[in-house]
Amino acid sequence: MKNSGYTYDYFLKAFDEAKVTATNMVSETDNQMLTKKPDKESWSMIEILNHLVQAGNEYLPQIKKALDKDDAKLTKGSEPFTPGIFFRWFIGQVSPENPRKLPTVSSFKPVNISKLDIENTLTDFLALQDAFIHILKRAKLEGLDLNRIKAKNPIIKIIPMSLTACFGVADAHQRRHFDQMRILKDTFLSQDH
Repeated sequence: MKNSGYTYDYFLKAFDEAKVTATNMVSETDNQMLTKKPDKESWSMIEILNHLVQAGNEYLPQIKKALDKDDAKLTKGSEPFTPGIFFRWFIGQVSPENPRKLPTVSSFKPVNISKLDIENTLTDFLALQDAFIHILKRAKLEGLDLNRIKAKNPIIKIIPMSLTACFGVADAHQRRHFDQMRILKDTFLSQDH
């Protein structure tokens, strides 16, 4: 489980790989399977992808706001970066290695399945990853300290998050849900045979 010792390149690779994973998942799965729910209470594959978009779009503005200062006022530092103990724990909770089901914050819930467009959902997910990558390239170029630059926490407003924690949560959360999507697809494929 990755929850400490992050580098710019680790995050850049993680978000680039997320683009490939999502693209392959959508292009290699028929639309009926992407929108199929295993039961009334569970999400379809495309709803899971939309959930990742919803969650990421809660973090992205906070990250941008944290960096919306004169370059001279942004703390410089060197990698590797490690989030504080609470966020290391939280990253562990949202990572694929944690088998427990977690409650979903209401603002992170996917759009109603009837309003979801598969291609638009994928496009939105890829744009989110590109935004994370763009920010990380800038941080690497300028030697920004991802540990010491703080963003507002979109879930617990009174606890600020380091950028390391923001990116660590996004990465772990996405990996967890990609695993969930793979399991759903495998389950549906096995039911068809």
